[in-house]
Amino acid sequence: SLDATCDRDFVVEFLMWSALFLTHLSQLAEDLIITNLQRGVTIDDAYATGSSLMPQKKNPDALELLRGKAGIALGRAVGLTATLKGLPRAYNKDLQEDKVPLFEAVDTVKDCLA
Repeated sequence: SLDATCDRDFVVEFLMWSALFLTHLSQLAEDLIITNLQRGVTIDDAYATGSSLMPQKKNPDALELLRGKAGIALGRAVGLTATLKGLPRAYNKDLQEDKVPLFEAVDTVKDCLA
């Protein structure tokens, strides 16, 4: 049937889920960064680098990188949705473009949880 060959809702749903999940991780990372600045938590040296100008200061690099992943994930979801919006209800070669954002989203979520 046409629905079986042209439906990519499951990919869009996963991309939207990953964007929302990474948004929550981003918020948690920002909370930890702010709490670290207020000396409420201490970030281990494995997840932070020292500042060249202020050696006592730790830059929470891992948290800052994690914070930036949500926007990229949302861009993937919106990009695939924009590709799907103009397609007729049948299989099109355009649908092959769902694999790159899907696999990148899976890899990003795995990396963020590792």
